[in-house]
Amino acid sequence: MRAWRVHGFGEPHETFVVDDIAAPTAADLAGMSVGLAGWEPADEGREPFTDWVLLRMTVAALALPDVTMSRGTYPVPVERPYVSGQEGVGVVVDAAPGRRDLLGKRVAAVTIQPWGSLAPVSVGISTIFEVPEAITDEHAAGFLIPAHTAYHAAIRRGRITSGETVAVLGAAGGLGSAIVQLCVAQGARVIAVVGDDEKVSFCRQLGAEAVDHRDGDFVAAVRALTNGRGVDAVLDPVQGEMGVAARGLLRPDGRHVLCGHAGGLVAHDPHFYLYNHTLVGATLGSYPREEMQRIHAETHAAISQLWAEGSYRPTVTRCVEFDDVPAALTDLAARRTTGRVVVRIGTRDD
Repeated sequence: MRAWRVHGFGEPHETFVVDDIAAPTAADLAGMSVGLAGWEPADEGREPFTDWVLLRMTVAALALPDVTMSRGTYPVPVERPYVSGQEGVGVVVDAAPGRRDLLGKRVAAVTIQPWGSLAPVSVGISTIFEVPEAITDEHAAGFLIPAHTAYHAAIRRGRITSGETVAVLGAAGGLGSAIVQLCVAQGARVIAVVGDDEKVSFCRQLGAEAVDHRDGDFVAAVRALTNGRGVDAVLDPVQGEMGVAARGLLRPDGRHVLCGHAGGLVAHDPHFYLYNHTLVGATLGSYPREEMQRIHAETHAAISQLWAEGSYRPTVTRCVEFDDVPAALTDLAARRTTGRVVVRIGTRDD
């Protein structure tokens, strides 16, 4: 099968290569476990992983980890070569014994390296949900990771409540736009921090006010919108220099929720101690397997209810062809995209 694999280190247009490789099989997964950096042989301390499905992929999603893994700046080293892609939609063609009820069904699933979603056959693990017939492959492909991460950041960890004022950095991205919608659904006042006119309009359509950081001091602009009071919480998928500057937005007792690192990981200073602020980490990757499965199931049910009520929608804005992946990732890395970008891989009947 033709798959987008990464061999070296650099930008996607330099490192992504279409390789003709064998599709993963159930035999490949026997005796394998899952670590932070992907699939690896099980050892005495870890049992073989038994919560997987093999997927005939139809649509995959692109995201910043495709870029940072390629560059070698992802927080966890990834062994090369690997098939890129972290989630997508496909038809289940084989499964572990405990998942065989999904055979032949269309599911959205998280995929990890070396068998990512940018291939005709991939491996879905743990976070696997059947897709309702009314939802398109394109919308479902870009749903799981941003929606579940956003819920974890805004609701479970950030504890955003009705009447609060929050600022969302990187608000027009896949994760940011999911956070905006969930905070709006909670009844919060949301101020989106973005970087161009199109993104301002995009976030306003999601129910937020918006500030364009290209216009100057975004901290002063947000504070002006709040009559100088600042915000109760900053939801931050960016970090980097912008995340550091955003500390100046917080009211006393405010909280800064770190849920991504698009602008790079940074150290944090005594600012939080001096102003009674709370620094909150929000990532789903560190929980024990059973707890993570419970969290994902509860999150999926909550977001599905919001979707049914019309309070949440996937923000897929662009669908590209398989051969256009490096160019699309270049646009994503340069922040020339809004919402989620997905890739057509195949059809349900392939």
